[in-house]
Amino acid sequence: MRTIFSVLAAIVVWAPSVRAQVVPSEIGFVRMVNAVAPGEGNTNVLIDGKDGFAEGYRLGQLTGAVGLKAGSHSIAFKKAGVGSGATKVSLEAGETWSLIGFAERVPAGAKDEPPVWAMKILRLKQSDPERGYRLTLVSVCEEDEVKVTAVTGDGGAGKVAHVKRMKTALLDLGKSRREAILKVGNTKITTISPDRPGNYVVVIYQNAEGKFRALSFYDPKYVIAQ
Repeated sequence: MRTIFSVLAAIVVWAPSVRAQVVPSEIGFVRMVNAVAPGEGNTNVLIDGKDGFAEGYRLGQLTGAVGLKAGSHSIAFKKAGVGSGATKVSLEAGETWSLIGFAERVPAGAKDEPPVWAMKILRLKQSDPERGYRLTLVSVCEEDEVKVTAVTGDGGAGKVAHVKRMKTALLDLGKSRREAILKVGNTKITTISPDRPGNYVVVIYQNAEGKFRALSFYDPKYVIAQ
């Protein structure tokens, strides 16, 4: 699955549709990513207690950059069958945080009880800009580590990244534009077709059947997990 959003100054998106607005200088941005596979229905996101998109987000869907006044904000992810989870971000003017919602299995209280799921939120904070074409891979899968191979069209064997759970890993695609096919084992999870230099974030998750999936978005800066 390939979904790429450019974060360029004046784009403010709350629902999946895009609405261009004039953004004052004291505004920061948050992007929400839905990687919550367990549970029922869509995932709802509340910002400071308000749900701007009551329909909710499907698995693998993400917002664009939602403009918020600089300062502290509470972000909550909710989905039926999964315990709700919330985090706080302290936004500075002009910066962007990406928030990945996912579910973590919690052991049942007794052997005959089914497992329960808790909502977790992984935060990606922008850091210094990077030159060239770069992939930042982050995993919210159950496995402690996911081996990802990026195959480009130059005939090489492909570059390999060992992506630890809830951590970021980098793959440098070089200074020239080239398409990269990402695989876990023999399974293709996404294709990245960069149209400008910078950082392309790839979120690796699992669907309800446990199969590896990925979504991606463009961020001109490097990001680090927090």
